[in-house]
Formats: sequence, C-alpha cells, structure tokens
Amino acid sequence: MGWLAEYRTTAILFALSIAVFVAMQGLFPRELAAPVPASNVSNPVLAFEFATEPAHLDSVFGGVADPRRAERITAMDAGNSLDYLYMPLYGLFVFSFLAAIGRELAQPVWRVVGALAIVAAIADAFENWSLLRLTADLADPAAELALLPYPVWIKFGLLALTCGAAAVALHRARRPWLALLCLPAPLLIFPGIWAPHLFGALAVSLIGLGWLAMGIHAIHRAFRSRVAQSV
Repeated sequence: MGWLAEYRTTAILFALSIAVFVAMQGLFPRELAAPVPASNVSNPVLAFEFATEPAHLDSVFGGVADPRRAERITAMDAGNSLDYLYMPLYGLFVFSFLAAIGRELAQPVWRVVGALAIVAAIADAFENWSLLRLTADLADPAAELALLPYPVWIKFGLLALTCGAAAVALHRARRPWLALLCLPAPLLIFPGIWAPHLFGALAVSLIGLGWLAMGIHAIHRAFRSRVAQSV
C-alpha cells in the first residue's frame, strides 16, 4: 500500500501549484488594453500566448501611445517570471499523480505517461523565454511570434493528453465521476489548436478541471493513508 503515501506528495504539490497560480494571477494584467481582433479571448495572459500578429500585442499591452503600456508589460513580465516556479510544480504534480495511480493499479505505464507533464513544463519554459523576449522588443516581434505557437501548443497539448491518461486511470481505479472531469480537456484541445482565438481559452480551462479531479483523488487517498496509520 505504498502508493497511499505517494499520494501525499501529489496532494502537497497540488496545493503548492494552486498557491503559486493564485500569486501569479495577482501579478498579471487584469484586463486587455483593447479587444483582440476576431477573437473571444478576454484573458490577457492567454491573448499574449495566442498572439500571432502585432495587432494582438497591441490588444494586450496597448499601442505605443497608450499611457498604461509600460505598466502592462511590467505586470506581464512579473507574472511570467514567477511562472518559472509554477512550471516544475505543476509538472511534478501531474507526474506524481500518474506515478501514484500507476502503483495503485500495478500498471507502471502510467508513470511513463506522467513524464509527458515534465516535457510540457519544459515547453512552457521555452514559451516563457519567447514571451519575455517579445516584451523586451515589441517593436520587432515577427520572429518571436512565428515561433511562439509551437511551445504554447506542445505544452497545452501534452497537458491535455495527460488529462486523458488520468481519465483512463481513474476509470480503472473505479472513480468514474473524477474520470469524467478529465475527459473534456483531451477532447477540446484539437479545436483549441485549430482555432485558438475561438476555442483556445475553453480548451485550456478544461485542463484545470482535469487537475482538480487529480487533486481530489490524491487528497482522498492521502487522507485514507493518514486514517490507516492512526488506527
């Protein structure tokens, strides 16, 4: 029953990931400078990640004459700098969940699948590097904008895939309702990649729903471990 103790690590990583995520939201810009053309994305961080042309950047930060442009850039850089702490936390959280449930089910393959979350976190680091280079020189963004979609959608695609894996593993662990919470992310990620300004924000938010299911399962199993030790 060593897997019960492993879930404690998963639960701790889940809590730390939430704490850092909340802290990041307090740093990032709270609203767009202007609506993004032909887009329903209203979150400045996602609008920046989904940017493919200079007009998208002006919507996020404002034009050169916008008096709050520098303020928005500073806020975005602050949030993205803290993101470097968030990356290993969420990567290890997803990996530890799939490793623990793999031991619970006696199916080591889930640990291998969990390693995809670490790859996603590495892609996120490359993404952040591009975002910080963009804010350092918004006057000439063409080269960075051409490369940005690759780490962005490698990251989100792999995280959605691990949610799909978690759905299967949770189903095998007889947690069908939690498994259902993990299913929407892998199903919606392809429309998100195909049309990020239409479906991207929804697809990304559904990854968080999958993480919630993983966290609930880990906390429940960790609590069982604590109760078992106290008996």
